[in-house]
Formats: sequence, structure tokens, C-alpha cells
Amino acid sequence: MIVIGHKDGGIEKASISRFSHKTKGYYTHTIIGGEFAVGKDIDSIAFKTLLGSCVAIMFYDKIKKIKAMNHFLLPTSNSTNDDMKYGLYSVEAMLNEMYKQGCTKENLTAKISGGADIMQLNVLSNSIGHRNVEFAKDFCKSEGFKLISEHTRGEHGRLILLADEFETYIKVTQKSETDNKIVNEEKALQTEITKAPVIKEYVGGVDLFGAETPEVKPEMEIELF
Repeated sequence: MIVIGHKDGGIEKASISRFSHKTKGYYTHTIIGGEFAVGKDIDSIAFKTLLGSCVAIMFYDKIKKIKAMNHFLLPTSNSTNDDMKYGLYSVEAMLNEMYKQGCTKENLTAKISGGADIMQLNVLSNSIGHRNVEFAKDFCKSEGFKLISEHTRGEHGRLILLADEFETYIKVTQKSETDNKIVNEEKALQTEITKAPVIKEYVGGVDLFGAETPEVKPEMEIELF
């Protein structure tokens, strides 16, 4: 069973029999913007998403062998909003579904990817990509999640595949038509980004486990799919 969080805040429990598309030998569920997915390794369903300035936060419980991935568009909103396109609501809702399946905070590690300045804006320090990446990093640090890998920023989109045992494959898009498609979606976000407050630092819970932030090394780019 795969738990899917939808953009409108709805939660769906999907049977693994419905996933027929394969990527690198894995049956695959594609996560679109504003969604998340949680699944067990034993079900052998990989998660895939295409990112521009959006960011995916991925978690893995090494004991329960449960993985999760989201795809959020903006860090947060000005008002209380249960819309999964916002990073804060999305990641908290996703973690809640992991905890329901027995995952524990001390057994979770994290990876983040995305946040490209694909529109090549002049003010990159306030671009959507920059803000999304900073939110993801600040959330993990403030909540005490060990961030073991980061593949972020740049000027091109990324295709991410999250498989069993927290194995991650990343392909940076090179075809102009793919980047153009992402850019068109990014432009639609420009009107929304002005409505969301600038996040300089995520203020969340206390780091209960006293984990130091490790040196984060980029994932290797693997041109396999």
C-alpha cells in the first residue's frame, strides 16, 4: 500500500497493484507538484518526480524500511492553508503518515533535491528555488533530521527517482523542450510567490537529539533513465 497526499490535502491509500509503469526495474509512482508519497521497501514501488525551482524532501526510516518523498512549490503561505503545494504543510503531513506506520524521528534521515534557478532570475537570493532550498535545509536542521545528501540549485530541471534502501538516482535535464515546459510552470508561480512571506530561518521544534549538521555532499548525477 502506498499513501499519497494530494494537493487539496486529501490522503489516499493506493494498492500496489495499480502501479504498472516501470523505471529502472521498479514499478513507479510519479509525484506531481503539491503531492507526497509514503511507501515500504517491501512493496518495491519507487517514487519519481520532475523538479524545477520546486524541491523534494525525502525521508527514510532505516529500521522500518519506509521511504517518503514530497514535491512542494513554495515554502509556506501567509494564512493557515492545508494545501500540499506549501512546503511546511506538505512535510508535516508526510511525516505524520510515516509516524502512523511506526517510523520514529531518531531513525529518519533526509535528502533534498531541486530548487534550480531555471528561469535564471537576476535576484537569485530571493528566487523561488533559493527560498525552497533554504526552507528545506532549515526545517531539517531545526527538527533534528540528519541531512545526508543534497543535490540542489543550478539552472536546469532534475528528474529524481527514489528507490528501495534510500537509493536515489538523479538526471539533470538537458533537452530545451523539457526545461521550457518547466519554465512555463515556474512562470505561473511568480504571481503566488509574492503572497508568501520571505523565510530567513525556519523556527520549529527543538533538536531533541542534539545532532550536528553534517557536511552535505551532492548526490552523483547518474544518467540512467
